[in-house]
Amino acid sequence: MEVNFFVENNPIVETLVQHLARYPQTFQAQIAAIDEMFLYQLDELEDQNFDQALVSYYGLGRTLFDSIQQIINQYFGSFKQISSFLDFACGYGRLMRFLVQEMPTEKIWASDIYTAAVKFQTEYFGVNGIVSTRNPEDYQVQQKFDCIYAGSFFSHMPPRTFKPWMQQLYHLLNPEGLLIFSVLDEEILPSSTPMAAEGILFSSESSESQLLDRNDYGTTYVNETYIRELITQVSHNKASICRIKKGLSNYQDLYLVTPQPDKDFTALNFKYHPQGYLDNCNITPTGDIQLAGWAIDSNPNGSVESVQMIVNHKIIQQCQPSQERPDLVDFFKTSQALKSGWNLSIDAGQISPQDILLIKAKNTAGLEWIIAVETVKNLMLKTRWREELYQTQSQLKQHETLLQATQSQLELTEFTLSQARDKLTQLETELGNCQFNLESSQFLLEQSNDEIKAMKSSKFWQIRTQWLKLRQALGTIIKR
Repeated sequence: MEVNFFVENNPIVETLVQHLARYPQTFQAQIAAIDEMFLYQLDELEDQNFDQALVSYYGLGRTLFDSIQQIINQYFGSFKQISSFLDFACGYGRLMRFLVQEMPTEKIWASDIYTAAVKFQTEYFGVNGIVSTRNPEDYQVQQKFDCIYAGSFFSHMPPRTFKPWMQQLYHLLNPEGLLIFSVLDEEILPSSTPMAAEGILFSSESSESQLLDRNDYGTTYVNETYIRELITQVSHNKASICRIKKGLSNYQDLYLVTPQPDKDFTALNFKYHPQGYLDNCNITPTGDIQLAGWAIDSNPNGSVESVQMIVNHKIIQQCQPSQERPDLVDFFKTSQALKSGWNLSIDAGQISPQDILLIKAKNTAGLEWIIAVETVKNLMLKTRWREELYQTQSQLKQHETLLQATQSQLELTEFTLSQARDKLTQLETELGNCQFNLESSQFLLEQSNDEIKAMKSSKFWQIRTQWLKLRQALGTIIKR
């Protein structure tokens, strides 16, 4: 199967493997060319940077593994205690490459709707494979499993298949087995979108997959009540369930389900990974390379222990975040994000442009987050490009504001002009009426004059006139 040619002999990948893999020498880093998770992360980047997509892909794979490992260690003791593990909806192995370093491959099963994905994993990682089906009832598997993991699967299932798939996976568990699955909770729904009364809301408008029908694989949100009632139904009220809020990559909720009744999960001490970001990279007037960004930890009473700058696998400098970032308090809705800003610097003479620079955050729970992995040269170019982009966006926003003001003024002018037009039309109408009335009056006057002239020229009028004169004369004589 064709693989991603950006992986082979890539110093960025080699650096990542050294820091992420338990056994770097045997870590299997190849990525299938049609791996949708990698292509999705690449598409999400503004600059379509392959190296950055690789950092996100491997980094997320490791955080997924860390989260599962915590649960496995506290539930089973270790991966060594598991006789069968099913990675359901496994894709092309973002998680598997870390899992095979902890368990014998003959104890691992990979299952996915894509035949090519299962083929890649069985051939490349050497695990067992099960091709999944579109309809849950067609998924006939005789094997039972100690642990089943379905990450980012139910977060895409419509209501018509959500429950049937939950039933299928639950009934594939051994009596003391554990089902781990993730969902999108209603808390992350857009504020303008209300949750459905049933507790599950499906949308076909967005999907990580470019090939699957969005009516079968879209985006699904649920609430805890829906999940608990569903598990009660499929287990006939026998299963035990535990919710870990945002347990998957600080975003999706994780649920743990076991057929064991009254299983106590209160001892589960789940820890979250830190999060961080590199805001900018500059060269100071003295020649130092200065990096600035933020790192936060969301664990109760936890903190970011250090942000480390590593060059060629050696820690050059480290610090603890201490600068106030009220913008992050607003964004993350927690006061823990206040003192999350950090700065690191190094003399430019100590490193070359081609050196690999890795920046990571480590919290007090011992979990790490890769913030950036890049050559010094590309890192500076990228951060400058980002700054220029921000400046351009800022200027564009200013122009948009000015345009909106101009548009508002134009609309006001058009409104005033429209009112003036209406007034002018009204005056023209009134003037027309006056003109009509005047013409009518003139016509009546002329008509009256004509009638008077006609009357005066008539014999009757002449006799009348002579009579009036005679009468006037007689009246004068009588008065005398």
